Amino acid sequence: MLDLEGDITVRDGHLAFEGVDIAELAGRVETPFFVYSPDRIRGNVSSLVNAFAARHLDTEIFFASKACSNLWFLGEVRRAGINVEVNSGGELWKARRAGFAPGQIIFNGVAKTRDEIRGAVQAGVRGLTVDSRYELERIAEVAGELGRPAAVDLRIDVDVPTLTHPGLVTAHGGKFGIDVDDALEAFAFAAANQSLDPRGLHLHVGSQITGVEPYRAALQKALDLIAAIEAAGVHLDHLNAGGGFAIPYRDRAVCEPVDYFCAPLTIDDYAEAICAPLERRRPGLKLLLEPGRFIAGNTALLVTTVENTKVKGRRDDAGRRVGDERWLTVDAGFNTLLEHTNYRWYYRTVVASRADEPADTPFRLAGPLCDGGDVFAGDDETPYRSFPAATAPGDVVVFFDAGAYTLEMMHPYNARPRAAAYAVEAGAVRPIRVADTLDDMIAADVAPTSPVSHGAESPGED
Repeated sequence: MLDLEGDITVRDGHLAFEGVDIAELAGRVETPFFVYSPDRIRGNVSSLVNAFAARHLDTEIFFASKACSNLWFLGEVRRAGINVEVNSGGELWKARRAGFAPGQIIFNGVAKTRDEIRGAVQAGVRGLTVDSRYELERIAEVAGELGRPAAVDLRIDVDVPTLTHPGLVTAHGGKFGIDVDDALEAFAFAAANQSLDPRGLHLHVGSQITGVEPYRAALQKALDLIAAIEAAGVHLDHLNAGGGFAIPYRDRAVCEPVDYFCAPLTIDDYAEAICAPLERRRPGLKLLLEPGRFIAGNTALLVTTVENTKVKGRRDDAGRRVGDERWLTVDAGFNTLLEHTNYRWYYRTVVASRADEPADTPFRLAGPLCDGGDVFAGDDETPYRSFPAATAPGDVVVFFDAGAYTLEMMHPYNARPRAAAYAVEAGAVRPIRVADTLDDMIAADVAPTSPVSHGAESPGED
């Protein structure tokens, strides 16, 4: 169940991460919290760069900051030597705060406001990725007002099916991109408009893609389309192939075809699928990539404490009690790990305070929220997690691979403060995000200065 190689070990019965005793740390700082490894960030970036540069030298990688836009994390990514992709004016602001130069930033997104476009053009970002013909016209108008042509990539839905979670499909009729049938006309419009500078074609076929066929099919369609675009007189500098490279959320030797939590491929497999057709047909075309999950996913653990336990009856259709279910409730729910309920996402778990005991007893595992959906998916298509039999309140449970889309999605449901995060390296621990205070949760609230009586006029009424 548990990979004990490298930076994850068991010491004196406790789980250790980067040399830090996680159960002991949970006794010193309030749970829930995240712990991140900068070594893993650097290792993931290095493996990406090496895999793609070995097959297509002219490759640039842009970290998809929606996966984790914490300022410390962005700083580690920048120091690892790659660029960044943003999806909003807020992410652009954070990327600049983290030290990225405008030329290192791609601005993506499906609903960019005029103010966001204006800010990106004024900042001089590397390019704006265009999601529709309407948005192309909007960018042209804003850039024209500024008197500064906008560099653009046109995002094209190349209509390639992808076997992944339905919420992670971004092509094949999804909400993203310009329909492939309209691509030539859209590029012609961009090339003819003095306020636009079309640089590349962008495609992205989904997230947590566990096979290479979608990439092969997408690259063939994209290269055919680029050939037609350039034959019409529009020269392109690059192809942006997006991201979506899967990471393993389950430990399985053999993966079922529809199990998108099981990732059998290496980054070299993805690199070969993307780079081989590019090298064969357009070796001089620059390749851009926008991975997020692959860089951030395995870099963090979520650490929680068991706060409650109970036994409830398991009943048949006639209501007869036919067995018992043991329940554990931890202090992190979908307020801290939203995807566990939003997408029924699976994260491996271990009892960090009993890491040397056999995990041979089934438990139902739930979060603390007043919501019936706040129950974690079980192991192996069952509703149960396997933990040591003696697991009880006070024990520390760890969720693995919690680095992507977690800090970004936290929210204060049930007035539970958002969790802290720490970086651990060579046995040292330092904060990278402080937990919310109670005051933080009401900082944006506006309290009335006096009661409003029944029948009083609404503000602004004459």
